[in-house]
Amino acid sequence: MIMRTKIMLIGALLFVWSASCLGSKTVNILDYGASSGGSDCVQALQKALEECRHYPGSTLFFPKGDYHFYPDYGKDKYVFVSNNDEGLKRVIFLLEDFRELTIEGDGSQFVFHGFVNPFIVEHSSNILLRNFSVDCSRSFHSESIILANHARGIDIEIPENYPYRINNGVLLFTDGQREEQRKTTVSKVSVYPYGSLLEYDPVKKETAYMVHDYYLDGNPLPADSLGGRRVRIYLDGLTGTPGNVMTFAPSHRNYPGFILTDSRNIKFEEVTIYHSGGMGIVGQRTDNVSVLRCRVTPSEGRLVSCTADATHFSNCTGKIELGNNLFENQKDDATNIHGIYVQIVAVEAPDIVVTELKHSQQFGFDFLKEGKEIEIVGGKSLITKSRNKVLEAERINKSLTRIKLTEPLPVGTGMGDAIAEIRAYPEIHIYGNTIRRNRARGMLLNCRGKTVVENNYFHNPGAAILFEGDASFWFEQGGVSDCVIRNNIFDNCLYGVWGEAVIDVAAGIHEEREKSRYNKNIRITDNTFRTFDKGLLLHAYGVDGLVWKNNKIERTTDYSPVRTYESPFKISDSDHINIQE
Repeated sequence: MIMRTKIMLIGALLFVWSASCLGSKTVNILDYGASSGGSDCVQALQKALEECRHYPGSTLFFPKGDYHFYPDYGKDKYVFVSNNDEGLKRVIFLLEDFRELTIEGDGSQFVFHGFVNPFIVEHSSNILLRNFSVDCSRSFHSESIILANHARGIDIEIPENYPYRINNGVLLFTDGQREEQRKTTVSKVSVYPYGSLLEYDPVKKETAYMVHDYYLDGNPLPADSLGGRRVRIYLDGLTGTPGNVMTFAPSHRNYPGFILTDSRNIKFEEVTIYHSGGMGIVGQRTDNVSVLRCRVTPSEGRLVSCTADATHFSNCTGKIELGNNLFENQKDDATNIHGIYVQIVAVEAPDIVVTELKHSQQFGFDFLKEGKEIEIVGGKSLITKSRNKVLEAERINKSLTRIKLTEPLPVGTGMGDAIAEIRAYPEIHIYGNTIRRNRARGMLLNCRGKTVVENNYFHNPGAAILFEGDASFWFEQGGVSDCVIRNNIFDNCLYGVWGEAVIDVAAGIHEEREKSRYNKNIRITDNTFRTFDKGLLLHAYGVDGLVWKNNKIERTTDYSPVRTYESPFKISDSDHINIQE
């Protein structure tokens, strides 16, 4: 018996030792048929990833070079992505059910061709993505040089790296591949649809002063060829400054760079995102995400990097760390950290309700599970009405879920109110980042965990920091409870139209604003505000507890002044506000 026990113990130790040895394997992508320089590396990648799957703790190593990935052999997966567009995705790096994996790029460039999603990480843990760049051979947006204004639009010149054609009198952007000649009305050319226009200053490499988006009706613009690559486009009210750049944003957010779903311990180090057809990094229902010493920046010859947020996190937990990164020229915010609301659309019994994900870019976001604690808030006031617990949950379809509660709804609660999960809200640490030249705001802080924003540089056309949350449009749960903003530089923000103040504490409170106190305990200290006019530095309502102290204000002449407020502070419907100028 003693000998048998010894043998079993030795066997167990050998198993642990062998697993440890297996975990240290380095898988070189070149050994699986990949090569640098232009050939398709997808099949080699898939073989290498399968090898890594068998050896937890592996490193997939790309010797420094240019690696190209085409859609032909990518994996298909139907994906719901928070704040982006759902759909059947053609995925290149599909990391499902991986444990302990490092992808080491050694400074390599990863170039993705066509309509593909570069990375999806799902049900995986302890993933390190390090030292490589991501770009697209043809960007999902397009750019043009403004030549002149005319009575019904503008004349533009389109650079060669944005292929286009005028088909049946409308402007289409394409992939530049030659169309097969055939007798059919159906075109095989790949079209890059656009949904809005925005003007940029090519000298400052930022959105032009005080411009706004021109949103389209879903159809391409009427256009005439003027010879060469010059085009006249027609849109009533469209104007621009000759010499500036007019950009065409994609109609949808179909191709985020990195999608993280139901995973934990995901780290990015020294990763550069030159472009993505949606957000750069999206984390949903994921625990512990770090983005360190990374860059979101456009490649040479472009003014736009990501076509939406640089980073975005929905219903995440643990810790979110954004440290020493560069976020520039993305078409939306550097980050947005929030939860999700669903709306009560039917009350079938005192303890049974049907809920709906109202915004189309939230469809398929599952979080109402058995045993989950929830809060129920007024749909128009965001005031918490009650707390409850999910006893049973039945997903009806991608937008509707029926839930049975442990307690009946209180009187006065019902259709039109909203439900969010009460979860272990993540701790947020955002430090040492440069956030500049993008469209819209710097960051949206909508998390109830402890949040520290320090030692960052902001230069944004809208609010540098926005506190939001609503149950009427995006249905994003917000409401900070402990937020520190210190030792940051806010450099000439608000040179555009996306915000009321440099720091804007707001929310979608449409009723009972005098009672609602959605954001709490905000401390703004020891920051420097460089400002070119008498605009608002702080706008706030619905707040309980805010301190403004030891902040320095410097006047500049870098932009033409446009605002003339008597005070840099505009505060209403709030309690316990301490402004020390």
